[in-house]
Amino acid sequence: MIGSSIVWKMAFSNLRKHWRQTLLTAAAGAIGAILIAVSAVNYDSVNQSGKNWIDTRLGPINWKLTPEGGTDLFTREQLDVIRKYTRNSIDRYEILPYVGGEAAITAGTDLLGSSTNNNRANETEPRAVTSMLLLGFSMKEAALFDPARAQLWEKGLGDDELILNDETASLLQVKQGDTVNVMSKNSDRLLRVREVTEQAGLTGYRESGNFRGTAIVSEKTAREMAGMDEEGYRTIFATSHNPSISVNGMFSLSDVSYQVEFLKYDYLTKVKKMNFTLLIGLISSVAVVSSLLFMRQVLIMIGESRRNLYGILRAIGMTQRNISSIFMIEAVLLSLLSAGAGTIIGLLGGYGLVDWVYSAYAEELTRMSGENISVYPHLSIQSALTVFAIVLLFLLAVSLMAARKAGKVSITDALKGAPSTVTQSKKSRKITAVLAAAAGVSAVGLHIYYAFIETPELDGNQFPLIILSWLGSCFAVLYAALALLSKAGGLFEKLFGILKIPKLSIMLALKYPRQHSGRNYTAALLFALVMMTATFTVTITSLVVAISDVDRTNQAVFGYGGYASYRTDDERNKIIAAAANDSIIGENVKGSITIEPFMINFLEQSSAQSVIPVSSELAGQSDFKLLERSPEFSSDAEAWEAVNRDPKYIILPPYYMEKGGIFDAAFMPVKAGDTITLSIYEDKLRSLDEKWQAVGEHTFVVAGFTDDESKRILIDLYAATFVHPSVAEELRPYGFKWQNQPDLGFVLFDFDYKDIKAGQLLEQRFALQNILTFKVPYLDNRAEQLMNKQFGEGFTGFTVFSALIGLMGLAVIQYRAVQERIKQIAMMRCIGVPGKQVYWAFLIEGFVISLTGLAIGWASGFSGSHIIIQSVFGDLKSYEEPLHISYPYEVILPVLFGLALLSLLLNTAPARAAVKLKAADALRMNQD
Repeated sequence: MIGSSIVWKMAFSNLRKHWRQTLLTAAAGAIGAILIAVSAVNYDSVNQSGKNWIDTRLGPINWKLTPEGGTDLFTREQLDVIRKYTRNSIDRYEILPYVGGEAAITAGTDLLGSSTNNNRANETEPRAVTSMLLLGFSMKEAALFDPARAQLWEKGLGDDELILNDETASLLQVKQGDTVNVMSKNSDRLLRVREVTEQAGLTGYRESGNFRGTAIVSEKTAREMAGMDEEGYRTIFATSHNPSISVNGMFSLSDVSYQVEFLKYDYLTKVKKMNFTLLIGLISSVAVVSSLLFMRQVLIMIGESRRNLYGILRAIGMTQRNISSIFMIEAVLLSLLSAGAGTIIGLLGGYGLVDWVYSAYAEELTRMSGENISVYPHLSIQSALTVFAIVLLFLLAVSLMAARKAGKVSITDALKGAPSTVTQSKKSRKITAVLAAAAGVSAVGLHIYYAFIETPELDGNQFPLIILSWLGSCFAVLYAALALLSKAGGLFEKLFGILKIPKLSIMLALKYPRQHSGRNYTAALLFALVMMTATFTVTITSLVVAISDVDRTNQAVFGYGGYASYRTDDERNKIIAAAANDSIIGENVKGSITIEPFMINFLEQSSAQSVIPVSSELAGQSDFKLLERSPEFSSDAEAWEAVNRDPKYIILPPYYMEKGGIFDAAFMPVKAGDTITLSIYEDKLRSLDEKWQAVGEHTFVVAGFTDDESKRILIDLYAATFVHPSVAEELRPYGFKWQNQPDLGFVLFDFDYKDIKAGQLLEQRFALQNILTFKVPYLDNRAEQLMNKQFGEGFTGFTVFSALIGLMGLAVIQYRAVQERIKQIAMMRCIGVPGKQVYWAFLIEGFVISLTGLAIGWASGFSGSHIIIQSVFGDLKSYEEPLHISYPYEVILPVLFGLALLSLLLNTAPARAAVKLKAADALRMNQD
């Protein structure tokens, strides 16, 4: 039957004849396709842009090696050891020692009267690029290290030549053969541009994000510009041409001590953090489900509108299977149209959304983190076809269910225009209703228990039940709310009576939903799901932004805005010397201190605590608040000074204020001013039956308690315990380090870390002196906060966009309601019911349905997000300050009222259509 040409002609004829209905139905299915396509564009864009960014900045570079063991340079002997290992390794390792330095390049002047500038009109106007990274290395080794560009390196490079990447050449407005002036603090030379090439790997490497470009020179020239007269290399690039070697792993040699920086792994991690496809997919899934519900409802309504036609076809001999086939063809055509249009629109919309979301804070992110990953819209043909296939598959499944329902038509009922008598038995309906009611009540009760009585842990076991009870409660409460609406005529009469709306209009508005509860429930559910997702997304986004707010949380280590870690005394001396000898660092840094924390076990079977000596500098800088201090001190400053002055005083972590805390469950709380004796235990493995034997003990007076959050920045400061310097030296022989604490100590620097330019300048100055461990937590965390805010805004807009489904669904249902009630409208007009009352009936009906869905969705979204918030902050200790999350009314209320207003405006169209029907015309019309 499906292969019959007449069936296809009938399907095409129906779609063409009812073109408005066809467009609305196609649009309903297209919304889900649009959202899936947008998610695909986001995923492909981030992945491809991240890959391009890594190829540009790193290319074959996987790791960077710097010497350890008290030396600043890799010697020739050490390089020979490393080369011997890599050349004999089956894992195809390659290394590239290099010399790096900072330089400035100027161009545009008539350098040496050179004719290579081609007498350009602007050749007298100098152009300069500062903060350039100058790299020099062996061209022969570079060809082995970077075989993809071996032809470039095999040409060699003269001492008076350089290679520029296209971006840097564009900034300088130079081309191959031009002469540029290269200046460093040690040298000033004229070099000829031998080649302009693309940024890829070595030609795009930036060392740190503060360099504006890269230039490749000969190794001899690089040494001269950097002032390196001695042999050896400060750094080595390393790679493996074996794709099975993980970028998170690296070989180690017993004969050579070096520190590994996992460049490519860190870059990949940064790209991965940017891809929020999972969250976008979760938001999309709600819209997709809504779209499918709406599509099903529309197809069922189409089938019901053609019941008379199907009755005639059954009367002339067609079977129910034949009728299903006819309807299925029509539904398949609608599905193809929806999937195709939705995929195309979604791809185009995704391009715009990606550009907006990822470029909103691009400039500020670059200033914060030194370098921002530029994300450009991208989508592969394979992804586009996959999106189309997935959407089409879902729509075809919905079409099949609707076609089966359309085929179950009684000939006599269809010819008489009566409702279908193909229904469930009374017993079956009763059992279904009881089961649905039980499931709904259980879901609501469980969700209320989770949200407001006892918040569960958000682990893998509880999470599915939390989601099911959350969604189930939304469905159940919405159903109950709509059922109550039909019995709330008196309330609505009083409410709308204030607006002088006739009682007849209110009665008519409540009557029709009772007769067609399924389709009205679907329309309300669309609004509820959209509003629930919007509320949840906005609330959680506000929570994430508040948690990462750098102006609320501590971004300093004991009040010092930046730090540089070291593992040896020589490295510490190198950091101190660099800060003292660099005038720019000296201008920005007010002071510095050195700390070398270590861990001590003070309590049996408990977590270790870091011990920090309170120097006079730290006592003067320590402006972080004490949670409680001894009554003998009138201020926190006095308490800190007491610890610095007198060995008997101690400042403890806040866990000592709680019974048990995270330590020994039998431990009793201590108050400020109490005397406490702390035992000292060795750090060693113990059997279950072995008793803890103290190797010493020390008695202190508790000067106070502090919960300085520096432990969130450095794990070395976990459970920080502050003591007099002499006490620290007494305890140090018993101290130890955890495995994730490889550093010996830290040099802390005092400066205005909220000054972004100052922080970046310090990062750059330390990097130029080959000190790569200097960090400013404020910069990294501020960039993360901006990203969270940026994505939150994008998610909110993305969710509100899906509200189109609910608006479209309501519009279609109301238009169908007008068509189905043509005869009723005609009879009312014949008996003298004014058109204005008919208008109000339709307007109230649609508005109440949409408003009910929005209200339930808002409540469900709030309760769902409340579970997350309570789970995160429900276990606060008495000394912890709760995070005050203000409910984002400034976002939610405009969304709520905006959608309500749109639904009201949208309902005016079908209401006006009902009023325009003349009684005589309506009586002559058949159902559409």
